[in-house]
Amino acid sequence: MTQLRPLRVAREHPIAIAVVAGVIAVQVAWMVGAAVCPRMTMTECVVAAVVLVAGASVLSIVVRVAWLAATTARALAALPRAPMPQSLQTAAQRAGIPRLHSLAGTDRTAFCAGLIRPSVYITAATAQLKTNEVDAVLAHEAAHARRRDPLRRLVTRAAADVMFWLPLLRWWLHKHVENAEVHADKAAIDHAGRQGLAAALLAAGAQPPVPMPAMAGATETRIAHLLGEDLPIRRPPASLVVLSLLGAIGAVWIVMCLGQGALAAIGW
Repeated sequence: MTQLRPLRVAREHPIAIAVVAGVIAVQVAWMVGAAVCPRMTMTECVVAAVVLVAGASVLSIVVRVAWLAATTARALAALPRAPMPQSLQTAAQRAGIPRLHSLAGTDRTAFCAGLIRPSVYITAATAQLKTNEVDAVLAHEAAHARRRDPLRRLVTRAAADVMFWLPLLRWWLHKHVENAEVHADKAAIDHAGRQGLAAALLAAGAQPPVPMPAMAGATETRIAHLLGEDLPIRRPPASLVVLSLLGAIGAVWIVMCLGQGALAAIGW
């Protein structure tokens, strides 16, 4: 899909965008004592707009989290169940997983789901893997459950969806997924060894059969970590920082304009 021209220009010319943002900031500082309406100064208007944007964003994130959680819960409830193989029950005990659910299907996959009390879901076909491979899979998902990664990812995705004017949040979501996967892989290596994890990654390559938020990805980072390579320190691109700054300024500016229009309409 062709990228929108304004966004492409912004990414290619972050310095020019930063200059524009600086001009807006200077304008705000210069007009700080000006009256926006008969009873409110520029400073008061900016503060009120920031509070409104923050409050509306938090409320919208809560609603988005509830919607995503309900969608995932319905999808989980619709998944076909299967009898739990004894080998998986024993492996779950070794990995320290208190809540394990067996799913029907020929794919060999597992995933962690649930917000307050995460559970691990695994297909019965995964029992066909070797013992060390099953141990690696379950240790990986157990680490996600202990850290409550499903809840963290859900909240991060909801924030990125709601506050779309801050593209830095989308970058942070991807980075969070990578960090969570690498952390879980470390737990799997400690529990089953590096060879067991490598074999499990090759065998259990299917995606989770539910719309889990941000569960996919981080493949290249995980492979690099599995090979023992030093993972580079990732920093957000300057263009994303600039665009996020402009997005925040634009959101506050729009709320200020709407607020001024509303106050003028009621004659306040």
